[in-house]
Amino acid sequence: MEKIKWMEEYLQHALELAWLEGHERAIKLLDRLLYEEPGYGRLHNTLGIIYFQYAEEIKMAEGHFKMAIKFDPDFADPYWHLGELLRQEERLEEAIDVYLKGIQAKHARKSDLLAGAGQAFELRKKYSKAIRHYKDALSHSAELWNCRVLEESIKRCKRKQR
Repeated sequence: MEKIKWMEEYLQHALELAWLEGHERAIKLLDRLLYEEPGYGRLHNTLGIIYFQYAEEIKMAEGHFKMAIKFDPDFADPYWHLGELLRQEERLEEAIDVYLKGIQAKHARKSDLLAGAGQAFELRKKYSKAIRHYKDALSHSAELWNCRVLEESIKRCKRKQR
């Protein structure tokens, strides 16, 4: 789906509002925009972020991330956010599925998605799979700090295998 420039400005403003003033005003602003563009995936992704990170309303966040994926399956961000939500809720199989589906999206942050899958596998005590996903994540990372985190994750899983 193509970006709608005027909408993107409102989405950025809503995220700033949520951070500076709390989630209520941001949600009111975005709810009004839902009437204008109910099928705009990036709008649902932004609502998901606000409900997840600021309002701590997990069900609403999950619903909006799923709608973002439904309306714009090529938009990579909601896959990562939904994966994080599911992982934190200990719905690890679902999280793994979402992370791995997200890799197919355009401009996907493959390193982050694969690392998320690795964490979910690690929490399920499937250390070999976790190591494989951490290694795949490492191959897609070009940032030194991220590479070090992934290398430490691999070492940690190897210790747990013993």
